[in-house]
Amino acid sequence: MKISRLYLKIFLAFLLVLMISEFTVISIIHSGWGGSPRMKRTEGQLMTVKNLTEMEMDLNQLSAGKEKETLTPILKALSDSFHANVWITGPYSEVIASSEEKIPDLTVHLEDAPKKTLEGAYIYRERSKGMKSIYGTYASKRPEGYPFTYHIFHPWSRFEEEIWFLRGQVLITLLAAIFLLPVALRIIRPIKELTKKAAKLGQGDLTQRVEVRGKDEVAELARTFNHMAGSLEKIIKSSRELTANVSHELRSPLARMRISLEMIRERINDKKAAQCEVFISGMQAEIAHMDILIGKIIEFSKLDMQKSPAMEDSVDLNLLITELLYQYQPTADHKHLEIKTDLSDVKITDCNQNGIRIMLDNVLGNAFKYTDKSGTIKIDLRAAKNNEQMKEVVVSVTNSHEPVPEEDLKEIFNPFHRLKGHDTPGYGLGLAAAQKIANIHQGLIHATNTSDGFTIIMTLPVAKV
Repeated sequence: MKISRLYLKIFLAFLLVLMISEFTVISIIHSGWGGSPRMKRTEGQLMTVKNLTEMEMDLNQLSAGKEKETLTPILKALSDSFHANVWITGPYSEVIASSEEKIPDLTVHLEDAPKKTLEGAYIYRERSKGMKSIYGTYASKRPEGYPFTYHIFHPWSRFEEEIWFLRGQVLITLLAAIFLLPVALRIIRPIKELTKKAAKLGQGDLTQRVEVRGKDEVAELARTFNHMAGSLEKIIKSSRELTANVSHELRSPLARMRISLEMIRERINDKKAAQCEVFISGMQAEIAHMDILIGKIIEFSKLDMQKSPAMEDSVDLNLLITELLYQYQPTADHKHLEIKTDLSDVKITDCNQNGIRIMLDNVLGNAFKYTDKSGTIKIDLRAAKNNEQMKEVVVSVTNSHEPVPEEDLKEIFNPFHRLKGHDTPGYGLGLAAAQKIANIHQGLIHATNTSDGFTIIMTLPVAKV
């Protein structure tokens, strides 16, 4: 099985942490030996020797001649248990009893200052010739008149702690090498799957998605990838549809201009140049139509290409709708339209004023354009509240139009989509642009059939969340 680079990186990082921890622990042991476990253990052992000796003396009322005979077996047993030399001296440094026949030479130990413990024991430490040792002594007040001093001496290999600590580290390293493998595989497997999907996505397969497992960072990466893939698919699909629709929209005027050119050529060949004026006027109208159409397409494309506009404006929707209705008043008078309004005083903040104006203008323009003579247009503006606090605003525009087929209610927001059976001039981009602007403002726009006619509803947040 091939070892992945990510696994090696995780394992090497773990080894580095172990090495640093080992160095730190050893440094602490050597720098602060006064509070080390060995010192505390030595103090405890001294107290054990003292307490057992005094207990034995109290029980047996030992005389001076029998102290050595009685205490020596006890000291030997403690020596075997402690792995140390143990002895007792009198007030004149004479040996009372000892676990060994020979008392160790402590000259070197006594050269340095000792550490005094809370119990009053003195602990000396020494290193020499590959060995370490601790010597502890405690001066008791008993027996009265002839007090004992208790001694304990611990020699051990100089690097004994380091060796045992290193053995533990090696064991931890081996266990880590084993248990890190499934952890690394759990991380590596979805990343490899993500890499394969990304490669296929790069080759043009926009349907690629990855399975999201869990809630960790890898799962978050998978969700982000799926969101990106979905957005790319939507953008590219929209771009392809836009290209197809643009081609279709431009092909018709080009075909008409081609026919006009043929007619002009025929009139010139027939010496009837005076009859060319009508065809030239038609071509000029087609060129103007194409120029406007191309401008609309460029303006619509900018909504996808440019960065989101600055959301720093505050808009009084009541005032804005009133201004737009005033601009459409000549159309209303010409077509004898009845305009009904129910406008609340609502302001929204953290928005782009120009974008909001374009969105409302496009929706109102469609209503005035597709309402028959003597029809009715109703504009409603209200605020939706949540716990007595305004959360969002809803603008609905209804015109007396026959019900729109259900399949067209969503399609009308697609670029260049126009309702069948209508010969009203237009480009089919107004509602598509309105939808994009609503999305940029974290709002919604949708169409529905109501008892009053055809309704477009726009929902916008009062302020940025």
